[in-house]
Amino acid sequence: MQGQSRYLLFQVWDFEDRYCNITIFFVEENMANGEVKTHAMRSRYYAISTSTLLRLMTEAGFKDVRQLDDAFYQPVLIGTKRA
Repeated sequence: MQGQSRYLLFQVWDFEDRYCNITIFFVEENMANGEVKTHAMRSRYYAISTSTLLRLMTEAGFKDVRQLDDAFYQPVLIGTKRA
């Protein structure tokens, strides 16, 4: 096992009004000497509801705007628009 590492990854979501602050933590453990390092990547998102995004797509000129619930592990929003 010398020189090998193992990793633990997890996310923390903090909601602040209409924003979502996400931190992804990477915990790295060196299996040879037991040293542990933690790394964090942070990002901030403007959170809106699915219904708001569907409405905004329609306002932007997309046609046949709809939500597919069974195509992926989360809803997929689709629409068409000519270039």
